[in-house]
Amino acid sequence: MLIRFNEISPHGSHYDIRMIEGLGGLPGLVVDLLEVRCSLARKDDAKVELQGRLKSALTLDCDRCLSPYQREVDIALQMLFEVETDASWQVKDLDYRIPDLDTIVLEESIIDLDDVIRQQLYLALPMKSLCSEQCKGICASCGANRNLVACGCADKRGGSPFAVLAQLKK
Repeated sequence: MLIRFNEISPHGSHYDIRMIEGLGGLPGLVVDLLEVRCSLARKDDAKVELQGRLKSALTLDCDRCLSPYQREVDIALQMLFEVETDASWQVKDLDYRIPDLDTIVLEESIIDLDDVIRQQLYLALPMKSLCSEQCKGICASCGANRNLVACGCADKRGGSPFAVLAQLKK
């Protein structure tokens, strides 16, 4: 959804979004539910503020056992979109402050709201996707899910391949 700055009311425009095209683009990610409520308020001709909330129910694949599991995402959205002009580049400080980190600089006065929501949802995904901290993963020998089956392959395996080296040391 492309939104031009001049279409946004100074008092704010409210948006409820339930679906975004191409959201499940990552392998191992299924978006079961998406609910975004946000408002855009124009601060001046070159600045727009976004505030809202993103809630989603996701199905992810565990990185250890490859089993699908559910994860809830609930994050607050607060950003400032700014179109840089020639005058603002001359006055702009090269020193960044914390509020500047949430400022998105645009080339045109158009906000791609779908892309912003997609990026925020991807940023909310965990670095390592685990169904639980106690996940045992899959067996390297037989491929069984060790959370469901005690395969015993570790017992069958011989000692360390470096055991021969340990004997040489003696």
